Formats: sequence, structure tokens, C-alpha cells
Amino acid sequence: MRRRILPAAVMAATLVTGAVPVGQNAQPLQLPYAAVHDPQFIGAAAATFMSDDDRVIGVMSGKTAKAYPAGILSQHGLVEDRSVKGPIAITW
Repeated sequence: MRRRILPAAVMAATLVTGAVPVGQNAQPLQLPYAAVHDPQFIGAAAATFMSDDDRVIGVMSGKTAKAYPAGILSQHGLVEDRSVKGPIAITW
């Protein structure tokens, strides 16, 4: 499993599952991208690859802030992470 390092925020979004339509013999949904699971984060000062104009999806959960760069999300489509209140999925 590959992990991406993302700069520090927490965002709730819709979780994508491999659901199969009821009553059909369809195969589980195959995503057209490689989702990121349990990403590792770095501090904002260490995110030298980011510029002031880069977009991020960010959320504050309790005292924890995380940022998910749109450039990384556009390549992976889905990040499955955890917040103080439980699992979350971030999509772009």
C-alpha cells in the first residue's frame, strides 16, 4: 500500500464503496484511480511543494486541522482518513 504525504486540515465527504446493485450479478465497482488510505501528514512549513495559489480542501475537527491539496486529490480522486469522530473520505 502506498501512502502520500499531505500538508496539515480534516474534511468530511462521501465514502465510496464497492457496492453491487441489488438483484444483479455485477462486479464490485472498480475505481478509475488509486485511492489514498490513511495518509501521513507534514507541517505547513515543510510543505515547500505548495504555493500560495494552490487550492486545498480543509477541515477543523476539534483542535486538529488538515489540508488535502486539490492537485493530489485530482490524481487520486479519494482519500480515506480518520477524524476525531471517526472515518472520513475526501473526494475531488
